[in-house]
Amino acid sequence: MAHQADVLPWQSIADHFRFVYSNQKHRGRTNLYPASKPGQGEQLQNFARVFATLVNESVSQERERYAKDVTPPAEDEVFIQDSTARRIAKTVASYKAPDMLSTPQDTKDRTLTNEERRLSHWLSSLNKIKHEDRLYDSVHPLELRECVELLKTLLLYGEMEPLLRLASHPDVDLRSIWTFPWQNNNYGWTDVKNCALMSYLCFNIFLAKPELWDPVARTKRLGEMKQKYGLAYTEQMYDYRNTKGYQRMLLRCTWTRRNNYDVSAHPHRDFLGIQKDMITTPSWSQLAMLRVGMGPPSSFVDARYRSWYVPTASDVSLVLSFLKTKVPTELALQILADADFTPKRLIPVPNDPLHVDNSVQLHTYIGYCWKVLVRVEMLLNANGSWADWEHEVTDALFELFGVQEPRMSVVYGNDAYVKEFGRRGEGEVEGAKRKRRRFVWGEDFNGR
Repeated sequence: MAHQADVLPWQSIADHFRFVYSNQKHRGRTNLYPASKPGQGEQLQNFARVFATLVNESVSQERERYAKDVTPPAEDEVFIQDSTARRIAKTVASYKAPDMLSTPQDTKDRTLTNEERRLSHWLSSLNKIKHEDRLYDSVHPLELRECVELLKTLLLYGEMEPLLRLASHPDVDLRSIWTFPWQNNNYGWTDVKNCALMSYLCFNIFLAKPELWDPVARTKRLGEMKQKYGLAYTEQMYDYRNTKGYQRMLLRCTWTRRNNYDVSAHPHRDFLGIQKDMITTPSWSQLAMLRVGMGPPSSFVDARYRSWYVPTASDVSLVLSFLKTKVPTELALQILADADFTPKRLIPVPNDPLHVDNSVQLHTYIGYCWKVLVRVEMLLNANGSWADWEHEVTDALFELFGVQEPRMSVVYGNDAYVKEFGRRGEGEVEGAKRKRRRFVWGEDFNGR
């Protein structure tokens, strides 16, 4: 069952899309396509509004878990606690690892320093942003990049107490790193939101279409289609993993960002069992635009990793048990550590997250994605800002399953949007910078 199905009409939304394999009207691309039902655009837009309301209600509930009055940290106070630093140490070490900008002799400390846990460090880093220079990563110092990744790390781990304190400081403007360093690529902490939202929408909609992943439902559906329409899809064709929507989500959530802007991808890679450097094609690249939905998702995996096995915790336990029959435990652990044979995949059945044997891990993961979205909005609110979740959902749905022709949506510039729908609220994190998409319906929607 889809997440929060009692309040979010996943089945109704899923019913507005139908699977088409190698759709010749769309360059042979496989995807879920609009079914051209009456009132489709209105219902899609209403879903986005309900989603936005639910996010804000969840934020109010989550905020009650923390002190109502938050005290900003003093400038020299170590406001990130030792227990938090220990908990996030592995992720911190990953984004501090030598990258493409490092020299071979780079031996810098990969731990979270006391200086980075002080407000003074954050103020110094954030003040280095020059909005007119946001075209090139090279103009931004290393400490600013690591500051951005630390914020993402705290968000993903749910360490909200230090973040709420940080956001309450009058000189801290977290909006300045929302889309850091490039507007188009969104490596800032908006990337946390983008990945969690796209994955949450994608998996929940596919859960409402069991014929694309459950063998029994698939066999039944294929029989019905052959009898009714004469269509002869094979089981390999009729699979959610072939769709543009699933593959765009896969690329968006797991591709290897340059220069270690990678923290946003960590929970999604861990769930799916995709290691760093396995997928290097960005979802926004021209190559991805041409190839998504045109073949299996394995075509996006770097050739070096096509036969790579990504272990689960049970795999590691099994190998450790075997090694311990031959060598002392300490040596066995050292062998695994040297080989980097550690758990890197949560789902027991690889490459098929909707497989029935992955259902427990899948539902835990989907619930986690929702929590991340709530944390993002809560942090924005604490810093005097907010995200327009109706438009976030509209854009994400269109990116997954939208079509340009026939017209499914209308995109408004800020002036046109204000003229049509009224003035936008104060404090929106992206405000007038972003165009707005709305689904269309009635006579404006021409169907497929």
